[in-house]
Amino acid sequence: MTEQDAASSTTTSEELPANRFELELEFIQCLASPAYLHHLATTGILAEPSFLQFLEYLQYWKQPEYARLIQYPHCLFFLDLLINNPVFRRELASVSFRNFIHEQQFYSWQYRAQSLYGQGLPAEEHDETSESKEVSEQKQAPT
Repeated sequence: MTEQDAASSTTTSEELPANRFELELEFIQCLASPAYLHHLATTGILAEPSFLQFLEYLQYWKQPEYARLIQYPHCLFFLDLLINNPVFRRELASVSFRNFIHEQQFYSWQYRAQSLYGQGLPAEEHDETSESKEVSEQKQAPT
């Protein structure tokens, strides 16, 4: 390694922010937002090769030791689509496509919540609970 190589490598590492990990985590989770993806598409950044290379670099977040830190796992699915699907990148500029993705994401969360947490109280229990609340509210109301 020559002095010039050593100087350029230290310059590169000095240019990187100290909180780079947190910034990358925040950015990759932003990819779970269809509105943000739409913004990226309308600004034209999704067509830039350097940005696509950055997205490829971010694939390390799919490894278990990093993925456990992600709160919005849809971001990893959208990351794959952004990297591998030019039609997806192009269609993101359309408001109707953005809305469609947002609806599908909502339905996915809704289905997951129902399968994890159930349907809530059965109808009979729900009616009894709401009736008992009404009775207790009537008792507390000043006469």
